[in-house]
Amino acid sequence: MNTPDSPSPALGTGPARIGPLLRLAQRRAARTFTEALRPMGIEGRHYGVLLNLATHGPLSQRQLIDLTGSDKSTMVRTVDDLEARGLAVRRPSPADRRAYAVEMTDEGRTLFADASRISNEVGARLLDCMEEDQEQLCVLLERFIKAPGA
Repeated sequence: MNTPDSPSPALGTGPARIGPLLRLAQRRAARTFTEALRPMGIEGRHYGVLLNLATHGPLSQRQLIDLTGSDKSTMVRTVDDLEARGLAVRRPSPADRRAYAVEMTDEGRTLFADASRISNEVGARLLDCMEEDQEQLCVLLERFIKAPGA
């Protein structure tokens, strides 16, 4: 019998279960975050773009694709959504006249600040079940992400 803390037999044992565990964790986090952002009229993909614009300043869509792990068509749709809401604008890039840079508007900065508070609350709720292990989980995940590929 499985208890909430015991791994599902379908996930296997040992290192082979890392993929399924990460996927299930990501799905849970994304679902919770999406529900929390819904009243603001944005999704996680919008927040990810706004987060990168807040962190790095104006960026090309290519840079946003690389930073978010998105694909081209999803990024175009996401930036179109942000522009339609007045949260971001495309402007000619000062570095390359053939390209456009995506830039956050004042309204985008305001919404991003509110969404960031929600993000922190959701993150705290998701990690609440780990109490003293929260920081260790984040450190281990960062190490995993930065490790050289196999």
